[in-house]
Amino acid sequence: MRPFTLSLRFASHVILMATLLAGFALNLACTPDSKRDLLVINASIWGGFDDDSEPEAFVVRDGRFIYVGTNAEARKRAARNARILDAEGRRIVPGFIDAHMHLLAGGQQRGQLDLRDVADRDAFVGMIQASVEHDRLNQGWLLGGRWSTESWPDPAQPTRSWIDKQTQDVPVLLHRMDGHAALANALALDMAGIDANGPPDPEGGTIERDPATGEPTGILKDSAIELVAKHVPNPTDALLDDALDRATSHALQHGITCVHTMEDWRAFETFDRAQKRKRLPIRIRQFLSEPDWEAMLPRVKAVEATDMLRIVGFKEFADGSLGSRTAYMAAPYAHTHDRETNARGLLRKAMHDPKRLENMCRMAYRAGYAPAIHAIGDEANHEVLDIYERVVGTQRRVDDNSGIEELHAARPRIEHAQHLLPADIARFAKHNVTASMQPLHKADDGRYAVQAIGAERCRSSYAYRSLIDAGALVCFGSDWPVVSLDPLLGVHAAVTGATLDGKTFVPEQNITVAEALAGYTLNASKAANDGDLGQIEKGWHADFVILDHDVLTIPKSDIPNARVLATYVAGIRRFER
Repeated sequence: MRPFTLSLRFASHVILMATLLAGFALNLACTPDSKRDLLVINASIWGGFDDDSEPEAFVVRDGRFIYVGTNAEARKRAARNARILDAEGRRIVPGFIDAHMHLLAGGQQRGQLDLRDVADRDAFVGMIQASVEHDRLNQGWLLGGRWSTESWPDPAQPTRSWIDKQTQDVPVLLHRMDGHAALANALALDMAGIDANGPPDPEGGTIERDPATGEPTGILKDSAIELVAKHVPNPTDALLDDALDRATSHALQHGITCVHTMEDWRAFETFDRAQKRKRLPIRIRQFLSEPDWEAMLPRVKAVEATDMLRIVGFKEFADGSLGSRTAYMAAPYAHTHDRETNARGLLRKAMHDPKRLENMCRMAYRAGYAPAIHAIGDEANHEVLDIYERVVGTQRRVDDNSGIEELHAARPRIEHAQHLLPADIARFAKHNVTASMQPLHKADDGRYAVQAIGAERCRSSYAYRSLIDAGALVCFGSDWPVVSLDPLLGVHAAVTGATLDGKTFVPEQNITVAEALAGYTLNASKAANDGDLGQIEKGWHADFVILDHDVLTIPKSDIPNARVLATYVAGIRRFER
């Protein structure tokens, strides 16, 4: 196909809207041209509808769809001076909503050492040494990481002995891919006072030690990471602003128009600063990740919610991850037994006082904010569902006008919900709990999940099909920067079960392409209580994406090769390939 073209009805209107070149925001303020109607014709539109209809055109005015239907009628509805976009038959879908990521952290990671794709120990050490030699540091530290050894010829995890010689003058903290383990070198451990004599493991964390000497190996898990991380200098506002620019540019290149980000108050201040400067090109729904929800509630309630930025909930952790063996399981991991330390994984600090966590969830829920708790292991999910059942139960409210019984708007969420006890699947729908899941994790974890927990327990892992069939709301995200934020890679994983090593993992839980797209659009919108995002529908926000291939009809194996040609937010083009 030829590149799609944007034509004008009158020659006098030749100044087009400000464009993102190579995904970089040059000017985010609306230009006079962008305030004119946008008429899109000759498209193949998947709008997220309940029926099988496929409109061919729509009209955007003041940032919202005012008509969706036929070419002829759309031409009638559009203003005479409308901008006209001829899609030439290409597939258009609603703007993708990433329902779980770490936006600012992802932007920071893009300026740090990335070890995600290293193939073995030699490459790992070599990249670290090169970074130190070329002074690729962040405020004097070597940071970043995102390493994983699972696919290496020798999958043994790294230790500080690998890198101490190369980094003796530079403190190092390099996170594992999932963020639930990290490697620190001798200098960083010394700054934190970690040696053979102590300190003891913190609540909800582990300092790995040599069993013979007691010396720390350099691997820290979950809350133990903070012992070193608190010594890393805080980034300046300017560094955070730059990180946000990098993150939003990267998101727009992949068709993401809205994110649910799990970050702290400093991140919100960065987002708010960008919004006030009219430099926020995507919509942000934040789940505030702070330990004391009650103390933060007055500050959160004082935030003025806008279409571009709002705080919609609070985030907490129940456990860790499967890859670091800190996901909390009902039975021990394979090749372990109950007498071993942490044989079933780790419960995070919040779960050591479940009554306090329950009270925080109740407070947030009653105030209209969604509690969102990270739970990966089957027992962690079970215990969080127990908390939600006590907080929410089967509570309903009745619409005063229609008399129709409706669910509470602030739906509680479980973030990840990766491994479930079969009996718990129906509880998501029963108690109005959103399953906020990340399909690309399935492609990663599927390489080693059977080895970690056994084939039988994996049957209810990444249970998309079972959850949807049970009536649960399932939304999708990436967990970026843990894995790629590309939604099309997530769609591929959800519909094929393909793993990163070319195998297939629990294919009985695969879903259709339309169901996967709904996870990244309308369902994600519902999960943040956004009533007018995620569909190409009259009256809804005009966020949409133009694709170079029709992901609904091409072979499923080809979905990762599809690319975003253009991304529009509120009818304004924010990215063009």
